Order: sequence, then structure tokens, then C-alpha cells
Amino acid sequence: MQERLQKILARAGSPSRRGAELLMVEGRVTVNGEVAREPGTKADIESDDVRVDGVRVKAPKGPVYLVLNKPRGYVTTRRDPEGRPTVMDLVPPVAGLFPVGRLDVTTEGLILLTNDGAFAERVSHPRYEVPRVYHAKVHRVPDTETLDRLRRGVRVEGDYMAVDRVRVIEAENNAWVEVALHEGKQHEVKRLLEAVGHPVSKLRRVSFGPVTAKGLEPGSSGPSLPRRSRAAAWRGQPGRVRATPGPALPAAVEAAAPRPRAGTPAVVPAAVSLPRGRQ
Repeated sequence: MQERLQKILARAGSPSRRGAELLMVEGRVTVNGEVAREPGTKADIESDDVRVDGVRVKAPKGPVYLVLNKPRGYVTTRRDPEGRPTVMDLVPPVAGLFPVGRLDVTTEGLILLTNDGAFAERVSHPRYEVPRVYHAKVHRVPDTETLDRLRRGVRVEGDYMAVDRVRVIEAENNAWVEVALHEGKQHEVKRLLEAVGHPVSKLRRVSFGPVTAKGLEPGSSGPSLPRRSRAAAWRGQPGRVRATPGPALPAAVEAAAPRPRAGTPAVVPAAVSLPRGRQ
């Protein structure tokens, strides 16, 4: 069946269809030996020879969706030019896998990884309003007026930002605050809380849409959602879904995979995809 190349490449691991278009415009994609630059170009992945940077893109056997409990000190990228440890060091070496969105190097908690570019765009784009929930340790205890300001919105360095909901979950001299939002602007939680006089000393993402990292130790990963519930859950259905055990890795990948800690779920096998480090 013929499909647009952008769709084929997104399913094979390009972080978005826009990213796939850029690969085409740059002349890095070929179909049966011919450079494919036009966005409307179609191909049949089963019968046509589709390549990126000379490496053949194979029909995926099935997408992979992982949830990782990211510890502090890891960069959310596939490869760091400064040589710092990345989240890819904490998950099995699955072809085409990439992190969905970013967490700062000092931020802990849940991050999703997938080789499904269309899914990544669907859950990360602000127009779909997929909620992210964070726990932030802040200096001093925010009062009711401050929490109302966060709900109404605050202008920070030219950006208008507001939380979907906020509450104090622990309070002594300082406080832990739960913040939910859906836009995911750069450093949004830290910038918002600092703007209202409560700088963040620790930040942890505890949920992304319906997924939490409960049951995963820092540095451990597992499958994000059972296939049957994934579509409904990401359409904004309420509730929380924990990481649950899935099928074991193929032997070749299992041998190379980082060893999870006791009690950590297995990872779902992946498809061969785009060349690593070129997306």
C-alpha cells in the first residue's frame, strides 16, 4: 500500500512528519535509487527501496513505547556533544528510539521514549493539551493569592504562562507544590514559580497524560501502556496507568540491554528504523 513518505518515515522513527520533510528537502531520502524531495511523494514500504542516508528503512514490526524514571544528571537527548550521560544510556539499544520532549538535566521523573514519530507529535504538541504533572520543592510556602496568580497566568520574559491546576502538597519552612500544565514551554515550571517569588530547588515530573512512573526505580524503564488502552488513554481519558510488564526482548537485544533493577518490567521489542544519531 502506497503512503506519503513523511508518514512512512515518522512511523519508522523520525521525531515528526515535519522532521521527515526536512530529511527529504535536504536530499537525504531516496526511493528506488531516486532522491525524493517532494513532500507529496508516495512509496510502498513493503515493495519499494526507501533509504535515509543510504540506510534502508524497513517496515516496522511494531512500535515501541517506553516510560523511563529519569534520575538527575542525565541529558534528554539521543546524543550529547559535550559527552554527558543521556537518557539513551538507561534504555535498551532499540533502533529509532528517541525521547518525547525534554526534561532539564537537573529534573527527575517520567519521560517517554518511542520509535513512533506520529505518536510523539500527538502527545507533545500543545494543541492536544496532554497534561504533565510536576512536583516542585520551592522556597517558602506559597499562599492562596500566589496560587491564584499561577492559575490566572503570569507574563515571564515576554511569555504568557499559566498552570492548569496547582496545590501545595507538603508545607513546613519550604513546600512541595504539585503543578499541572499542558504546553511544555522551556523551563516553564521553574520560570513560573520563580516569577511569583518561589524559586525551585528540586523538580520531578510524576505523570505525562495517563502514564506514571510508579513502580520504577530511578534509572529504570518499562512499557508505557498496553496496546489496547493506548489510543483511548491518549485521547484525554481520565485516570492513571502505571508501567506494566510486557513481552521479553529478542535475544540479541536482550544481551546488549542495560540490566533493570529487581522488579522492573521488561521492554517491548522494536522495529529496525532510521539511522541513529541522524534525526
